[in-house]
Amino acid sequence: MALADYEVYPDVDNLMADIKKYDLFEHVVELEAYGMTVVPPEKMQASEGFIERLRYAIMKACEERNGIELGYHTTAKPDMSVVGKNSWDLLEEDEVFVEAAINPVNLTLVRWLLGQSAVFSGQTWIIKGEGAPGIGLHSDSHGIPPGAGQIAHMCNASWICTDYDGEEDGPTLFVPGSHHYGRATLPHEADTSSTPFRFVPLIGKAGSLAIWNGATWHASAVRSNPGIRVTLVQNYMRSYMRVQHDYESTSPQLLEKYPELARVIGKALYPYEDSRNPDYGRVGQMMKTGTDPFA
Repeated sequence: MALADYEVYPDVDNLMADIKKYDLFEHVVELEAYGMTVVPPEKMQASEGFIERLRYAIMKACEERNGIELGYHTTAKPDMSVVGKNSWDLLEEDEVFVEAAINPVNLTLVRWLLGQSAVFSGQTWIIKGEGAPGIGLHSDSHGIPPGAGQIAHMCNASWICTDYDGEEDGPTLFVPGSHHYGRATLPHEADTSSTPFRFVPLIGKAGSLAIWNGATWHASAVRSNPGIRVTLVQNYMRSYMRVQHDYESTSPQLLEKYPELARVIGKALYPYEDSRNPDYGRVGQMMKTGTDPFA
């Protein structure tokens, strides 16, 4: 008999059912042991043509927001000083960004790391052209002091929109197991050319999801291949964290069409819309997270 069959721990029972449904047990183990995992496209439950639509929407948003033309992703030669600008707050730019945020496989792993009350914090793109430099090792768990590493406080769930076949593609680099250190990198540890820590490249096909504990140290390699690397970065946080964007004013039409979105953006949690007359129905879930990391 499976433990979930006893139905005494619903916040975990529901997760276990989805982990089994989507064949994610290996990925959960990798998240716990290594602090990151890559889910291949065939497991992602995405609609036909999803990753092509997502890549197009990212590139279109970049072009329109920055007044540039990228062309085709395999031959684009963008000005790297421009393509990184105006990249945040994509959710209402195109419905494909909503699909990316509430994808069921994505949310299963997010909620394994951050609990059922995990909230969406923001989306941004990474567009990286030939010759673009790498960045040093760092943690994404900003604001978390050393010693608070027993659980994940936030996570990064990135959709890979172009193939990461090798280091020539300029992929993310990870220090496996570094989330267990419970702190960010120190200045002398950040340079990938001299750090004493061993790291590995993120390898995956377009349509894969790379997800990692926010405390996992990571960097990125120089891109030497032609064309551009396109990624949708998504941040999720525990309910007590300060999110990057306030989604309280999200379009009612979107919330009606995608019911899961209201939960993901924290509509049932703090803060209250009316500070003088609190909605006490929201208190229970917030209090529950103080006793259960899966709540």
